[in-house]
Order: sequence, then structure tokens, then C-alpha cells
Amino acid sequence: MKRSILATILAIAVGAPVAAAELPLKRVVLSNSGLAQFTHAGPVTGNTTVELPVRLDQVDDILKSLTVFAQAGTAGTVSLPGKTPLPELFRDLPFGPEALNSSPDLLNALIGSEVEIAGPVKAKGRVFRVVPEQVSLPNDGGTITRHRLILMTSAGMTQAILEEVTELRFSDPQTRQQIERLLAGLIENRAKERRTLSVGFMGDGTRDVAISYVVGAPVWKTAYRIVLPREDARDGSKARLQGWAIVENLTGGDWKDIELTLVSGNPVALRQPLYTALFADRPEVPVSTGTRVVPRKDDVQEKAAPAEEAQFRRQTATAQFVTPRANTRAVPIAPASAAPVGASAPQAPVANVAAAEEASTQLLYRFPAKLSLATGHTMMVPFVDREIELKRVWLYQPDIAANRPLAAVRLKNDGDSALPAGLVTAFESAADGSTNFVGDALLPLLPRDASRFATFALDTKTAIRREDKGIVRSVLGKALNGTLTIQTRSRRTIDYEVSPPADEAREIVVEEPRVTGWTPVAGTSGVEETPTRYRHTINAPKGVTTKASFTTERTDSERVVLGSLDIHEMLVKIRGLQNESPSLKATIAKLTALVDESNQLKAQVRQLDTERNKIVQDQERLRRNLEAAGQASDLGRRYLATLEKQEDRLAEISRQTTGLDADIEGKRKAAEEVVRQLTL
Repeated sequence: MKRSILATILAIAVGAPVAAAELPLKRVVLSNSGLAQFTHAGPVTGNTTVELPVRLDQVDDILKSLTVFAQAGTAGTVSLPGKTPLPELFRDLPFGPEALNSSPDLLNALIGSEVEIAGPVKAKGRVFRVVPEQVSLPNDGGTITRHRLILMTSAGMTQAILEEVTELRFSDPQTRQQIERLLAGLIENRAKERRTLSVGFMGDGTRDVAISYVVGAPVWKTAYRIVLPREDARDGSKARLQGWAIVENLTGGDWKDIELTLVSGNPVALRQPLYTALFADRPEVPVSTGTRVVPRKDDVQEKAAPAEEAQFRRQTATAQFVTPRANTRAVPIAPASAAPVGASAPQAPVANVAAAEEASTQLLYRFPAKLSLATGHTMMVPFVDREIELKRVWLYQPDIAANRPLAAVRLKNDGDSALPAGLVTAFESAADGSTNFVGDALLPLLPRDASRFATFALDTKTAIRREDKGIVRSVLGKALNGTLTIQTRSRRTIDYEVSPPADEAREIVVEEPRVTGWTPVAGTSGVEETPTRYRHTINAPKGVTTKASFTTERTDSERVVLGSLDIHEMLVKIRGLQNESPSLKATIAKLTALVDESNQLKAQVRQLDTERNKIVQDQERLRRNLEAAGQASDLGRRYLATLEKQEDRLAEISRQTTGLDADIEGKRKAAEEVVRQLTL
């Protein structure tokens, strides 16, 4: 009964809305970067509005990327409800959401509104109150709650039982309009997590239009299958590679007969909260008030009061104005036609395999047949099905398996487009014609005409012993006019012992880290370089332990002016050279003698410094004692005599030290002349 009464109250004459046109989903472009482009297309007639329900979490992306196409005419406005529409609906109403719980709640919220009622009681007046009351049923049947409506009419208070009222109408047109607007808004926003986008089209006649936008979507995944030949594949062998894309529809709507395109790339994708209302901060300034005046009392016998209590204060500030953002947005459109999605591809062994197209920054796979996928469902579609060139090898990666190689194939992309990265499941043909699982591998992005390894399993039949011999350095120098150029050549050698099975040969591709500045030694052939690895091959015949080595080297150069060095540093640099030269040996001998002589002189300097420090410390003691004893005393005179002798000795030490320093410098100059005469 309450529901019917409320429905009666809200039954206001509303004109029937014009049905909006619908544009079906025609094209979906999925990217493995987590984006999807959706295109709705179809004909429209005259001035019309197209409505498109979208997810709330996608509105920001839609406002950023929505693009409208039309063969003729122009686009009108694009609008949608606000982000928090329900609070906004009630902002300007005289009641809140709780008033819609029942008709008594609505009438009590609108006390004072004029209404007209019909039924057992027919009256027109203003709502005074709706009061609940308990009524006992006959024959002890319990009680029920009724509501007594009290109206203030021209004749006085009039009462009616609300449950018996057959019609209730608000007399005020403004109140009716408020309720109409509220009901329309509630219907529009009944889906909590969805919004309805309205796009206006203006023009004459029937023409084709399209709406396209880019939003976040699940990443489409790649899964390859490959069947390896039974015998060892040599260079130029072929195997069938089949690539499947795993696609998910989480849009909330079914995809029916859509054109599907898959994109593999890494575009720049940004987000911005365009659907969130933003307000700029404005400085707040105090309100300026007029000067308050206190009139002087007209009494000549009292002191005159001040004419004003305060001075007039004027403040100015720069205000920042913000134009409110409207909930509609005009999109001017130049006449254009929507481009076709793609052409049909030749029939392949797998039905409806995609046609590949390689752009400058991405790969595109267009499916020739239209597809359907229900919301919440997952689908596998083939995007690659062709033969690919391969070679079976064994890949040795010491950091992955120290003593065993990995069974692998080297895939060469001899097709017309790159292959996106993904998992590869490998099978192998058995003798009985069956196909057996071999293993899984990770295939990186495979550009055209490039090769990549795919490793499937550990080769337990082959043993590898690896020994790092360390780094051996040789230092050679060239000397001329006292300038020494030192070249340090470092070599690192790694030895291998490969023990293959007794009945199978192995072609082992060995990977070693590629260190900056290090290169394979001259004469090394068959070495492949990648950005991070060196790869070289060891061919091991069946049943034979094969030994091999791999050597890398680097050369460092240093230029030194020997005359700028200390005599000891000169000797260190010269002794470090490995040149076999008589002049080098003679120079080392001369420098060694000069260094020994210089060391003896420096030792004498150190002895004199020690003696000087001891005398200085003793003088401090003597001066303290002299101050205590006095200069006129016998003890004081002895202190003065001792101090005089010590001063003479200090002067002698200074003279000797100066001479020794000159001798040391002479030895250094002699060493400089020796190294200047060295030629290597």
C-alpha cells in the first residue's frame, strides 16, 4: 500500500523521452601494453543523440581519447553525469535521500507544500503533518500502522487516512519540477559503477558516424607451439610454429561480430583525472567595512569625544578566477569517413589466422573474419601459423647450469614481420608417429631476419667441466726523452672439457659474459657477439672428450713523464716493465744505486730530525727550571750555559740538514737524467 501511495505521489505528467540512437561495437584493437581501442559505428538520421554506457573507472580515459567521425554533418556536445551525481541531485532539494523511503517521509519533508487529495476525503491545502497511529484489527487480529495526513485548508484542519487516499498531487509547479528532475536523475544513475555517455550529432538525412576511444584493458597474452623434427635439425631445417593470442572481454558488454586487431608494441600511455572536479585556490581577504562614527554629545560642559573610533582600512588582493567546468563538451567534426578495419587474409591451415603488418613502432595482427566474445569470457585466436627455419643446438650457460648444457633450438625469423615475445611449448615427433612434450621456453622479441635461442630442457647426457685460469698481465713500455708509455695487456683464458654421449655428437654453443673493454684474442673465429654475451661453438664428436679454450684480452695504456715523479716512483715504474732490453737493465741498476744512496741520505736527515726534536723538548724543561731557580743562582748559570750549547747544536743540525737535502735533490736530478737517456 505504501509503495502504491508513493508511486501515486510521484506520478507526475512527464513527456516521453526521445529514444536515443545506438551505435553497435564494430572494432576492437587490443594492445599487449594494457590498452584497448573500441570503435562504435553505424548510421544516424537528422539531429540525434547517441548514448553509450561506459564503466566508471574508464571515464578518465574516454574523456582523454574520445574521437568522433562522421561522413557529413557535425558533432554536437558530449556529456555524461557527474562523478558523484546522487549528492548533487539532492543539493538543491528541500529534502534528502531518506525522504524517498516512504510517502509519509516525503510528505513530512515537504511540510507547508500545497497538495490536492482525492478519495474518501477530497481536499486542497498545505501539508501540516503526517502522524502514524496504531489501529486494532477486529476479532483480536492484532494491530496495523496507519498514517493520518493533516492538511491546513481554507476551512481549517482537514484529516485523511493516507492509505485511503487514491490520488495526491502537488499544486506547486516548482515542487513538481524538482521531483521530476530527481526521478530522471535516479533512473540515469541507477547503475552505480557505470555512466551513460551522450554524443550529439547534427545534420540532415542519414549518414554513417563512428565513435572511438582508448581505455585500459587486460593485456593479451602470447603462447606458441612448435613441433620439432625427430632427427637432429641442421641449418635450413623447418618446423611449424603456431602462435595463439589469449584475449579477455571484461568490458561488461558482449562483443558481437566485431573486427579484432592485436597490437604488439610499447606506446607511451598516460592517465589524468579529467573526470574529477578541480578548483583553483583563491586568496581570502577580509571584508572591508565603513568607518564607524560616534557623534559628539551636545554638552559643552563635557570633554569632546573623538570623532572616529578607527580609521578606514583599504585592502586589495589579486583574486584568481576559475571558469566552472561544464558537464558538456563540444567536439567539432570535419567530414570524414571511417577507414576499413582490414582485408581478408588467404586461408591458412588454422582457420582465420591473422594477417601480420609491421609498423615503425609496433606489430599489428588483423583477423579476416569477424569474432564474437561474451563478457567475462576468454578466447584463443591464432595470429601466426607458418614454418620457421631452425637448428637444434645445445646451449651452455655456466650461470644457469654449471656442468650441463641446455637443449635448445636456434630460431631464425625468415617471415615478413617480427614475432612478439611469449612462451613456447615444444613437442617432438616420436618413432611411432606420436608427438611428445619436450619442454617450455621463453621466446624474446624476434625481429625479421634475426635469430634467437629457445631452451627447452637440461641435457643430462652431456658433462662439461669449466675452469677459469684467471687473468695474466704483461706490461711493456716505450721510453723516449724521459716520457714512458706503458701498455698493459691482460688476458683471461677459460678451459672447457666436453664429454658427450657415446652415441650422439654435440654442437655446444657456449655463452660467456661480455665485459666492457675485453675482446676475443686476435685470430679467434666463429665468435658471435650480443649486447651482453660472447658465444663460441665447441663441436664434440660422439664418445670423445673434447677440450677447448676461449681467451679474451684487453689493453690499457698509460703515459708518464718520469721526471715529474719521485725517485722511488721512477724505479717502481721502470721495474714493472717486462721489456727484454740491456738499456732497461742498465737503467734499473743505476736507479737502484741512486735510490740506495738517496735512502741513506734520507736516513741521516731522519736522525738529525730526531736529535733536533729531543733538544727542543729538553730546552722546554731547562727553561722551566731556569725560571724556578733564577738566572743569578749557580744552578741558573749552568742552565744558561747548557741552553747556549744546545742552540749551537741546533744551528749545526740545520746546516747539515740543508746539505743533505741538496744531496737528495742531486740524486733525484741524476735519476731524472738516467731515465731521460733511456730509449725503449
